[in-house]
Amino acid sequence: MGNTTSNHSQITAVLTEYPMQNKNCLIASHSAQRKILKAASKGNELPQRSNRRFAPNIVKSLEFKSEGNHYIQIKQYRKAIESYTQAINLYNHNSIYFSNRSVANKLLNRFQEAKQDAQQALKIDQQNSRAHFLYGTVILIEVQMFPDISEALIIQAQLGIKELECAFEQVKLNKNEQKNKLKVLINQNLSKGKRMIYLIRQEVDKRNILSLKQTLKDIAHRQHHQLDWHLIEKNIHKKMEIILPEYFQCPITNEIMDEPTLLNSGLTYDKFSIHQQFKQNGYVDPITRENIDPLGLIQNIQLQQGIQEIQSKYGWVGVENEKDYKAIKFE
Repeated sequence: MGNTTSNHSQITAVLTEYPMQNKNCLIASHSAQRKILKAASKGNELPQRSNRRFAPNIVKSLEFKSEGNHYIQIKQYRKAIESYTQAINLYNHNSIYFSNRSVANKLLNRFQEAKQDAQQALKIDQQNSRAHFLYGTVILIEVQMFPDISEALIIQAQLGIKELECAFEQVKLNKNEQKNKLKVLINQNLSKGKRMIYLIRQEVDKRNILSLKQTLKDIAHRQHHQLDWHLIEKNIHKKMEIILPEYFQCPITNEIMDEPTLLNSGLTYDKFSIHQQFKQNGYVDPITRENIDPLGLIQNIQLQQGIQEIQSKYGWVGVENEKDYKAIKFE
């Protein structure tokens, strides 16, 4: 089975949408409590009508959550789980506590626990896009871990795809930077999941053809018939070649573009990738070195339509070209 450990810098970004608590903060006054409760309410971390008598517990739980986020950043995942668990014990109505603990469990390859936490997060809040992402991703990883191949495995993988699609629907129009990072992860795992289903289906078809071949062989032997084994073998080993135009790929990452963006230099880059470049190097085209007008960026609609057309036909196009579905690495 492939390595399912996620890229640390990418997956920890899942946790950073709510950075309002300092990791070492100690709430010592009623004034500070009111401030943190107000900030948490703005971040949708509290019910709209919170009972005042639970306020101390809620404030303390937010401290533990902040502590857990800190442990995630320094890769102490077990301590992060302990902190999130303490937050949940104090206040178990916060969906984010469960989805954060799900991330920590996933980073430790504790997939069953990660799945349970993601499910619990969704019971509290169906709008938790990170929980949908985690739940769908863990389902796909569990499919990889299953020892045998069957049609039932494809159905299970399709459930994971459905969760990822739900996560994408919730973040696709959001302009928040952290949501954009999550959108990239969702797109990656969606493509990989679709390719995995394609590879599993190939294996199922191959087994069915081999079984049919044996049945036909037995019948032909009994009836003294000759079969066209060349044609049967051709169907067994049939492969699908997909030609991906180079201009579908971002010159920075060499990966298929999600949102192709045209610069005044005349070159097109993926929106997320080029903005990362701008942050690091200023508004300069990374290839031509021309100065770029940040207000002159244009969505390359025709190119995006071409990419979407081929993606609608082959949902995995642009991801690494593994031949074994167990070798696919999910984020």
